[in-house]
Amino acid sequence: MKKVRWLLLILVFALVAAACSSDSDDTDTTVASGGTETTVASDGGNEYTDVDVAGTEVSVFAAPTGDEGASIAATWDVYNEATGGTVTYEGSDDFEAQLRIRVDGGNPPDIASTPQPGSICTFADAGEIIALEDMGLDIAALEAAHGSYFMNLGVCADGKHYSIPTNANYKSIVWYNKPAFETAGYAIPETWDELVALSSQAVADGSTPWCIGLGSDAATGWPGTDWIEDIMVRTGGADVYNQWVNHEIPFTDPAVQLAFDTFGEIMFGEGFVLGGADGVAAIDFRDAPNPMFNDPPSCLMHRQASFISNFFPEGVVLGEDAAFFNFPSIDSSLPQAAMGGGELAMVFNNRPEVVAAFVAYSEVPLQCINASGAGVPGIERISANANTPNTCYTTDTVKLQAGAVAAALAGNGFVFDASDLMPPEIGQGAFWTGMVDWTRGTSTADTLEMIETSWP
Repeated sequence: MKKVRWLLLILVFALVAAACSSDSDDTDTTVASGGTETTVASDGGNEYTDVDVAGTEVSVFAAPTGDEGASIAATWDVYNEATGGTVTYEGSDDFEAQLRIRVDGGNPPDIASTPQPGSICTFADAGEIIALEDMGLDIAALEAAHGSYFMNLGVCADGKHYSIPTNANYKSIVWYNKPAFETAGYAIPETWDELVALSSQAVADGSTPWCIGLGSDAATGWPGTDWIEDIMVRTGGADVYNQWVNHEIPFTDPAVQLAFDTFGEIMFGEGFVLGGADGVAAIDFRDAPNPMFNDPPSCLMHRQASFISNFFPEGVVLGEDAAFFNFPSIDSSLPQAAMGGGELAMVFNNRPEVVAAFVAYSEVPLQCINASGAGVPGIERISANANTPNTCYTTDTVKLQAGAVAAALAGNGFVFDASDLMPPEIGQGAFWTGMVDWTRGTSTADTLEMIETSWP
């Protein structure tokens, strides 16, 4: 893309996401990609590689739809206006299955962003995606921007890297109705025992403490896996967590049994869950938090990642109507954990315009535009680039979350969602369906045995 075109991008960038330049400090940050240093100055000045993409077309496929998908499309519109190229975004609620169908049919998108890192090497090992090294990208510079942990999620059997993270989700979050908490005089729980006690107190006070929804079309069940993962890292620690991810301990291990039984204190607590445990699989995860904002609220708390605020009802003000606390500790001898997720982009077609767009989307200017929602009201997406200024975000709530993620990325302390790292047969299959079966009455032992026997 010609530098003169990128000057236009910076002008549009300044208009769409002015906060990224207006409040930033005076220290320039240098990031290298594809062998080219990119200086991100306080005034938004940037340089990129001299690849003219005018008149070219690139297709991008990912999971986000609705307003969140619209914000991604709007971000690419900025890129298109600046470069003269045409990047077309498409989102799908059935992303995993549809991507596999397109690849098998010989019609893959140019770029796909997956929330399931466990699928990356399936494509890489089959020779279906392009290694970053084969595109001439600077791995050390990308690791400096995104953290080696996040970048290593795309390292496959040949030792090469096959993905760049495009955004991050902070998942160790419990959202709550702030006015209801204040009216009732509830304290924020810092331990699991306090969380369970608070839930019991809410029931005694005539309220339902939890809204939970596991519905997600073909991916129904995944919100339940997040609960297990947050608990697992807090009962077994990071070492046991990683052993579980890598199948060094089976799903039938007592550590996994403990995580399910611990979650059961909430899921099956008398009066704890709106609609009962056996109904949560029929509630779409995007709709699940809505009853928390009824008048009076139908539930008080909802455990879900940072992105769920994009689906809160219109008019809900973060920090006033909705606030969050970190998922509490369980074993006090273990350090407080931070679990998250995100999307990682892969390249299926190695054309210059594809690589140019692939790299540009990971860099600060487009990351800042996307962080602000690209003008789509109520949407913010946490950047997976540690150099993205915190001022790119609109609300104080998301700024706090983004700051925590950026610090974790910079310190290589960002731990990814376990099911997203497991083989697709588990992370996109048996673990999801197992959570549905478990909430509908299948015993923990039978659920774990079913998942374990499904491991490839």
